[in-house]
Amino acid sequence: MSCGGKQPVSNGNPLNVSQQAALKTLRSNIKRAPNAIISSSNDIDWPVGFLPWDRFTLPIFSPDGTNAAVQLGPSVPSEVLSGTDRATLGHTIIELHQIDPTHGKTSKPLLVEQQGLLLGRYADNVSLLVEAPRGDAGRWIGRIDWATGQLRWLVSDEATNAFPTLNSRGDLAWSRRFKNEERYHLVLKTAVEQRVIDDGESDWLMPSFAGNDRLYIYRLRDGALSLVNIDLRARDPLLTATAISLMESGSTREHVWQIATTNPNNPEGILAFYHPIHHRMTIWQPGKSMETVYLVRDSVAAAPVQDGSWIVTTSDRVIRQQLGSDDGILLRNRLAVPRWKSSRSPSNELRVIGIIILRLGYRSSEYSISVQAETRLR
Repeated sequence: MSCGGKQPVSNGNPLNVSQQAALKTLRSNIKRAPNAIISSSNDIDWPVGFLPWDRFTLPIFSPDGTNAAVQLGPSVPSEVLSGTDRATLGHTIIELHQIDPTHGKTSKPLLVEQQGLLLGRYADNVSLLVEAPRGDAGRWIGRIDWATGQLRWLVSDEATNAFPTLNSRGDLAWSRRFKNEERYHLVLKTAVEQRVIDDGESDWLMPSFAGNDRLYIYRLRDGALSLVNIDLRARDPLLTATAISLMESGSTREHVWQIATTNPNNPEGILAFYHPIHHRMTIWQPGKSMETVYLVRDSVAAAPVQDGSWIVTTSDRVIRQQLGSDDGILLRNRLAVPRWKSSRSPSNELRVIGIIILRLGYRSSEYSISVQAETRLR
């Protein structure tokens, strides 16, 4: 996903067509990060299946790594993805795939009956969120059951309702824009109330929960872009806001969409995103001793490991990087996209138990994603 100016690709083995398509999905024209630390790794991975790929949209996984959803069909304009254009979506389809990370057994995918849907950024082990651009009828938000493929509408009105997310308590947050307005405001719906959070002048985009009571959200105002963290327990959450500036001018909703979708779903309280100025994945943890951490230069995706390290992707390699280090242990010399998988401890503590590695490529005359389970992560 390109968020900055183009940079030359370093010399080395030329990228084939499928790798070029993958890089277009993640970031345009990325050069190799220098001075890799090469070492052996105890991490073991093996192929567990293949997913069809439209050469742009990455799949969404359930946190336990046993379900995946793919979006197929005609390409979707960035103006629609980013919520700028209210146009009705074409005939996209959503397929649900079961993944067996142990034995690699495959089963027939489940086709969602409703067409014209966009994959959301959120999924739990029961369901995933989708959006339905419907032109003048609004943009709706729905929830699809992994087991049955059944779709249930959560928000269905004439407003443009976009970028939904849930917390473990079932609270729903999303960005909403009315027909006669140009800005998005934040909406929070809980079991007891629905409220609007807005400053009257900014675009509030791509919310993401940090636990149950805090929220990350992107604020776009007069071309300036910042990432904001707020406390939802406050009477006026905006009075609790802390922020980090990302772009001082020239930013658009398309930039926000590209930045926010680099890591669609991370463990509670941890937010990693692609920084459009520093050209690398960035971790922001407000209130922590290491509040802002930049991962290896030209990184385009990252997933956390339980010990505090991160699996990090550049254009042609995957490394395991400790926070505070300039580079990391080389895991593989190829483009691959990490996605974390997790479980809950008896005390309901979130534990990252492994990494799903996605290899983007070409197989049996079709573009596909090879799903590999990265295990023994400690």
